[in-house]
Amino acid sequence: MKPTKRPPISCAARRMLALVLLMLVPLAPAAAQTAATPAPLPAVTTPYVLVDARTGEVIEERDAARPWYPASTTKLMTLYVALAAVRAGEIDLQSPVVMSARAAAEPPSKMGFKKGTVITLDNALKMLMVKSANDVAVAVAEAVGGSVEAFSNRMNAQARRLGMVATHFVNPHGLPDPRHVSSARDMALLGRALTTDFAEYRAYLNLHAIQIGKTVLKNYNTLVERFRGTTGMKTGYICSSGFNLVASAERNGREMIAVVFGSYNALERAEQAAVLLEKGFRSRALFGGARPQLAGLRSGAEFREPLDMCPYLKARRGAIAAGDSEQPEFKTLPNGMVVIQQGDQVRPTHLGQKIAYGPPIRVYVGGAAGASPAGGLAVADAPVPKARPNPPAALAGASQMTAFVGQANATGAPFPATEGPLTLLPSAPSKAAVPLPRAKPN
Repeated sequence: MKPTKRPPISCAARRMLALVLLMLVPLAPAAAQTAATPAPLPAVTTPYVLVDARTGEVIEERDAARPWYPASTTKLMTLYVALAAVRAGEIDLQSPVVMSARAAAEPPSKMGFKKGTVITLDNALKMLMVKSANDVAVAVAEAVGGSVEAFSNRMNAQARRLGMVATHFVNPHGLPDPRHVSSARDMALLGRALTTDFAEYRAYLNLHAIQIGKTVLKNYNTLVERFRGTTGMKTGYICSSGFNLVASAERNGREMIAVVFGSYNALERAEQAAVLLEKGFRSRALFGGARPQLAGLRSGAEFREPLDMCPYLKARRGAIAAGDSEQPEFKTLPNGMVVIQQGDQVRPTHLGQKIAYGPPIRVYVGGAAGASPAGGLAVADAPVPKARPNPPAALAGASQMTAFVGQANATGAPFPATEGPLTLLPSAPSKAAVPLPRAKPN
């Protein structure tokens, strides 16, 4: 029997078959490729606010009421609650703060004291504000409130009293917790409250450096070292928040507070704050005038959840390297202008010449200077130089301080002009990507 002869396939049928095969074969690889390629991140604008500390007038802001992770700017409220307890007579600056097991187990930034180490509240607050020590924050919370949870309740009560409507605290240090949120507006309110309610304790906000034993720890706030008229305040960083800063400065009888959230590196947050503060000093005071008041600010309140900055920081690893891992070098040109040099690149900066301070503030372990319990760190006492001014009563204790750091009024070089809305100088590109910093930078 002869095989049946199949009719020839037409050209049109061949083309149709080829088209079907082309459509079917790439399906699996294409799907895999799509899954492996991350979707581009949506554009993001990060919050900031500039306020006149004396009048409460908002000079400039962007999404200032937007919920945000405050990170270690939280420690401004830790300081506030501790000082409120001192004023109420519950505790005093020489009261012992004991390092518990819970406190000693906190991640960096930290002092690294062993369980059972005792420090005074005064020394604890200095370590808290300069080193941004998370272990000390927990120890202070336990000494003042009895527990972290009870202290957090005090923090939230003070936040409600101050009108911090977007804020909820669950710890005294700001380490990651999805329930731990605030806003630039609320942190500006807190900054104002510290300047007015506890004016006699303001030196805690502007300590340029502390020394324990032979170790010197510098303040993370670049403005303390390089912004004329700075009165300090606090930095903060976790991956989800980006680099945060609450900064204040005073010139010619006017004081400004700038809050910057979500910067990509420590240098950028300092630049942003410097731009805002300079703009504030150039603005005219409008007492009882047309500008909105900080307390009534609601811009950004439509955002329901804090933005997670981690994906954005990962996408900008080069910028983080340029700002932190590759430390910039500040140089003063013959005309007095300060510039930043990173590798072969030189660019202008809104930060000024380095401010001259006295020796770092000595801090000690023990219930009294020089004393050390078992497991603690013994540090020899040091006399206070007689030639230097006496510290204010709020930070008194001759055996605990070798110098008083007051407001620095060094004459700086002219700052680059900045007009219009917030303008940032471009960051120097990085030559190589580096891992993201963990919670240690502040």
